[in-house]
Amino acid sequence: MRLKTTPEDFVVREAVDLHIRQKPARYRVYLLEKKGWNTADAVAAIARARRLPPGRIQYGGKKDRHAHTFQYVTIDHPADHSLSTPYYRLKAVGYATEPMAPGRVLANHFEVTVRELRPEEAARLVDGVRRVAAAGFPNYFDDQRFGSFDPRRGFIAEQMAQGRWEQALQIALTHVYPGEKSRAKARKRRLLEAWGDWATCLDLAETAFERRCFALLAEQPGGFRAALATARREEQEMWLSAWQAFLWNEVLRRLVAAAAGGDEPPAEAAGVAGPYRFARSTPELQQMVIPLPGRGMRFSDPRAGLILEDVLRERRLRPAQLEAELLPGLWLRSSPREAWVMPRSVRVDPPQPDERYPGFERVSLRFTLPRGAYATMLIKAAAH
Repeated sequence: MRLKTTPEDFVVREAVDLHIRQKPARYRVYLLEKKGWNTADAVAAIARARRLPPGRIQYGGKKDRHAHTFQYVTIDHPADHSLSTPYYRLKAVGYATEPMAPGRVLANHFEVTVRELRPEEAARLVDGVRRVAAAGFPNYFDDQRFGSFDPRRGFIAEQMAQGRWEQALQIALTHVYPGEKSRAKARKRRLLEAWGDWATCLDLAETAFERRCFALLAEQPGGFRAALATARREEQEMWLSAWQAFLWNEVLRRLVAAAAGGDEPPAEAAGVAGPYRFARSTPELQQMVIPLPGRGMRFSDPRAGLILEDVLRERRLRPAQLEAELLPGLWLRSSPREAWVMPRSVRVDPPQPDERYPGFERVSLRFTLPRGAYATMLIKAAAH
């Protein structure tokens, strides 16, 4: 089974709560269409090309690099900053009195093609999609959330919460991300080998973050927390969100296993930061809201809170560490997240011969998911 063979195999269109009008207003609204770029990199490139402070450009969701995506952004500037490149296009579509923000994303519409399926796999996937359309699926954060997780060394934010600043910085600077180029991999290996020799590391440094960190350490050996604080805020937030999502997933994993009961163990799909468990829904799971771990979390269902306490205890963590200020102005912020997702407007086509992989079949489907839910998780649930 193959997902995202081409960007056209994974199309995402954002639905937003943003009143777009043609009468001039403070914010210019644009439709950002992109392929092969993630949202943050595209926005940063637009800011550079138009010589705008990055904070002037606001967006809602972070859309996948390996997809053909459409989303709305606002720019706090009256000029028309439309532009087009081979990888992204920014087109002015109107004005708004308020900026775009994550909370304005209502849903995402997906058009997905799954390829290289054997006939029996294709038939099973079609049946699974129909089952998921009727029953829903667990609202796990999928692997895309865990790019900064190092299977051997763990989560950057968890290391920070435990006061292991050097370990956290080492992961941040030497972890190899999925799909990273061989040149970057080789440089990171050399940085790890030279670790502690800050002058050598500074000579090897290529990115701005690497240069800032190693220059600081050359002047202040032991200034690991200060070095971490020099990362872009968006990067720091990604470190925290990966750890936060893992803890949340772990709570849901155990709730799903408990709901399955001992007679019928849940099906599992492998995951970067732990397996994803799937079982039949229960009324309790369908209605449950689990807060993301962090400051201000409140559990409407005490079972989820007790499970989180168990998870923290197993990892030698205390609840207070979830509320600590890890870097200046940076801590885990709690928000509610539904445990179960019910997709809308699901349509799945019968299997067709796969023109890219002769001898195999492909399945095309369309559906709509609420903000924050993963289309790739729907596919995993349908396949299991």
